[in-house]
Amino acid sequence: MAQPLVDLATLDLEHDVVPQAELRAILPHRHEFQLVDGVCHLDLQAGVIVTYKDWDANPWWARGHIPGRPLMPGVLIAEGGAQTASILMKKSGNCGMEKFIGLGGLENVRFRGQVIPPTRIHWVSRIGTQSGMRLARYPAQAFVDGRLVMEMELLGVIL
Repeated sequence: MAQPLVDLATLDLEHDVVPQAELRAILPHRHEFQLVDGVCHLDLQAGVIVTYKDWDANPWWARGHIPGRPLMPGVLIAEGGAQTASILMKKSGNCGMEKFIGLGGLENVRFRGQVIPPTRIHWVSRIGTQSGMRLARYPAQAFVDGRLVMEMELLGVIL
């Protein structure tokens, strides 16, 4: 199993550190695809961010995935990691706040557990590498109850 990017047990994850208005200005996602409810840890010096999403007992995707046994789709887990990395890229100054960061690809994706509502999922990302002004590679992970449930490296294209 991979090493966590950060030890969540050492962090205060109960308080938002980025105001909602600022978060919404950074992320273009809305409605169902606004997967990040808040940023509960941001250390720009260490280059680490932790975000979260609270799922109630009946999230919008549970009706069709999987009826009677709701299981958060892996693509949504990956999307939450991508949104988290996008916030970090913009907050760290690695791209302009007005820029759009598109998903260019996912590498080394591994799902290591299930996300079953109701629950809180945490996403963690760390500053990775940038190639020129258009392509960035950032690691991201997802956790439920402190357990690693997904890890990946994502490729962001700055548009």
